[in-house]
Amino acid sequence: MATPPSNSEARAEAMLNVALNNDALHSLDRYLDSLPLLILPLSSSTRHQLATCGARLWNTSTQMISGAGNIDTVKAFAFLMLECAAPTQGLGSYRVLETALKTVKSCTEHRLLELSQEIIEIAAIRLDRLVRSENDSDKVQIQSVSTEYYLVRVYLAWLQGRSDIADHLFLKIPKPVTTQDQKCIIELCSKIGISALDDCHYDTAAKWLERAQEACEAYSNDTSQGGKTLHDDELLILHATVRANFGLKGPDAKECFHKALHKLKSNYGSVFAVKVLQLAAFTREGRSRSQECLKAYEELQVLRDIVVMLEPNEAELRTLVSFFQKIRDLDAEFYVQGLKQLLDDKLATCDKREWTERILITLIWTLTDSHLNVQNNLSVLCGTTKRLIECGQAPLSEDATNACLILIWKYIDVILSEENFCLAEQWCLFVLEEPMFQCSSINRVIFLKRFITCVSNHSNSKSAYKVFERMPEECKNCPSALYLMYKAALINQDVSQGQLYFRSLCGLGAAGREYLVPCAAEALRSGQTSLAADTLQQTIANLHGDCIEKNYISSLFIALVCLTSEEVGNSGNMKDEERVAQIISALEVALRGPNRHEQRTVFTATELEWLSKRSYQTAAQIHTSSDSRLVVRVLDLSIQVTCFYLTIETKLYMKVCPISLKGLPQKTTQSNRKQQKHYDDIHKSSQHFHRYFRYGAKYGSTSAQHSEWLQKHRVILSLNVECAVILNQWDRVSSIIVESKDTIDNELGSIFLDYVLRSGASVTCIVQVIKEIILVLCTSQSPYLDTAATRTLLPRYLHIFFQLSLDASDYPLAESGLDQALALALDNYKTVSRYPSDEIQWMATVAFNRAVDFYIASEEGDCRRWAEKAIELADLGEHECVTLKKLLRENYGKLS
Repeated sequence: MATPPSNSEARAEAMLNVALNNDALHSLDRYLDSLPLLILPLSSSTRHQLATCGARLWNTSTQMISGAGNIDTVKAFAFLMLECAAPTQGLGSYRVLETALKTVKSCTEHRLLELSQEIIEIAAIRLDRLVRSENDSDKVQIQSVSTEYYLVRVYLAWLQGRSDIADHLFLKIPKPVTTQDQKCIIELCSKIGISALDDCHYDTAAKWLERAQEACEAYSNDTSQGGKTLHDDELLILHATVRANFGLKGPDAKECFHKALHKLKSNYGSVFAVKVLQLAAFTREGRSRSQECLKAYEELQVLRDIVVMLEPNEAELRTLVSFFQKIRDLDAEFYVQGLKQLLDDKLATCDKREWTERILITLIWTLTDSHLNVQNNLSVLCGTTKRLIECGQAPLSEDATNACLILIWKYIDVILSEENFCLAEQWCLFVLEEPMFQCSSINRVIFLKRFITCVSNHSNSKSAYKVFERMPEECKNCPSALYLMYKAALINQDVSQGQLYFRSLCGLGAAGREYLVPCAAEALRSGQTSLAADTLQQTIANLHGDCIEKNYISSLFIALVCLTSEEVGNSGNMKDEERVAQIISALEVALRGPNRHEQRTVFTATELEWLSKRSYQTAAQIHTSSDSRLVVRVLDLSIQVTCFYLTIETKLYMKVCPISLKGLPQKTTQSNRKQQKHYDDIHKSSQHFHRYFRYGAKYGSTSAQHSEWLQKHRVILSLNVECAVILNQWDRVSSIIVESKDTIDNELGSIFLDYVLRSGASVTCIVQVIKEIILVLCTSQSPYLDTAATRTLLPRYLHIFFQLSLDASDYPLAESGLDQALALALDNYKTVSRYPSDEIQWMATVAFNRAVDFYIASEEGDCRRWAEKAIELADLGEHECVTLKKLLRENYGKLS
């Protein structure tokens, strides 16, 4: 149905207005969405105006740089104006067809596929008319434009994701009659092939690239071209063909792969990208035994060529490194050779610091990968860093150094797990002495300590001495490093060197104090008893205040005396006297110390008793074979030790009570810091008292004395609990309550409960402690608990426990309290001291209400369980609970 002429004229006038309006790009879509724009007939004047304006708009748009789709939309609009004005036959029709194809090409480049499809359909109609009306004079011209038309159609179909249509249309392309047509075919096939290759569609890419090769060969064989070749295009096509067939399997793909690669090597062997591709080809197939050496030589030769050809710019470096990364897991040795040669021959002599650091880190990452197991990895790395230094390269940045150290540290961990201490030592030494690394003092100390550990494990301490002396002062003054050197010296039986390191450690003051006790222990472990005695003496001289090392001194003394006394009588008189002298030295150190009162408290009564008896036994053993003066001295020291442990309980008791009484009133008047110290003192004293309580009970001669000790012990326990509660140390509260189970009575249990309830702490903490109190009261075998009174108290404890557990929303804990109440009520059911009815009524009611809450929350299992336990508890009550039992059963029936 034709549009009336007046309507066509009106739309033509509107199009002209849009074209003349410089700010009308936004109006184009309205016209382009309703193609074709006009349906003839138009007047000659209107057609002339459309042609003139369309040509001017087309020329203007082609001169502009197209950064987006807007210019292509303008081109499309200009073409459609020309299309409306052009005749259907003759030269004008041909020119409009060419314009259509150019427009489609431009639109497809910016992915305006729908617009391209509409324009190509218009072009198809005009091409069909031209073909039908062709004569001999314009046959070649029509065939050329037909070729261009089908090329455009093929590429458009490819972009639309219709590779099948693209294949079909490609077969319909006429035989090219001009050089330009042949080049266009080459360009199209290579463009589609490379696009498919980028998307990893290797089979499709291989097919289109093969077509591109055939077109190139046809172009080269064309006699009219005089044997000219498209070198750049052919290089690109062959390179892509090799890559495409590289991803395919099968004999045909393999044949195409080798054929294209051979042609590349023959014609373009000096091109950098071709050399890289040759390296990739080496990894395609495994080496046979007969070819291994030859192929390895070829690989290295190609690699050398690449490095020689390489211009160390960003693009080529990125390409080469990307390829190297692909072959890392296929051939680690080759990968390492490539990285090393790149560093040695190129990066070492140029100013590419970032790339140098990056490649060196990658090399270290590969060399330290235990899964790759690169041979001679350390020598490879040493050679590379030496080359970098010789070429004047600056040390690595701090970040790059840290990255390298992390990789090396992990590798050292691996080889140490395999007990390869010698190799681990070499790697540590490399880090410590490598000038390419900017090691911080902390990192240097870390590797130094690991180095000393490695050296110690294969008795090569002398090398450690040399390395340690070359270290900076901050490393030499590191306490942990000095301790490890001390340990290494003892392993090497070098006592004098060990003493030197120990004195250095003592000279560090507070920084080295924590290593003094380990030094003494190490001397004992290595059998250096004389050194151990000296070490212990120095250790005690360096102890201050309440340092934690005091807790281990007694164990070390006992170990020293035990070790030495066992050797007495086994080595002859001379050796025996040396051993006895060592025992005397140890006992003198034990009794001397900087503060005699503080020194005695290092040992428990049991330990002092053991020391006195062991020293007496040693004196009795040697009194007939050794110098009598030594024997007398041992006996004298034994008596002094005995004097200590016989009076220690009285002194401890005198110490605990004043501190406890002093600490309590100050909790409201002293600062938090002082208050903390008072309560800590109380806790420490009570711990000592508890430790020696059994000793006091054992030696109490009368029951009255024993009762006094017992009462004081309970006072100490209660004070300790109160201190722990005030300091919010709830784990300590629970442990103290558990410790009291052998001496607890009903009064002490009530005191514990009172302290906890008045603490103002969180409900969760309170509930956990009450749980411990109930558990101790239920399970304790203490003879001081009144059974009847306990049965009376427990329901009240369970009441509190149950309610607080519910307040804390800890329903499993609350249910455990309900279970305990059930068990207690059942145990006392037929006894005089039955579970109180008022407590049963309260707990059963609360438990059943909780069951109703579970029912509302659709937690049927919990509802049923709680309801049944509530009813069961009510059943165990006396006659006051009858009404409640009936009510609970009725309500439970409703819930069911």
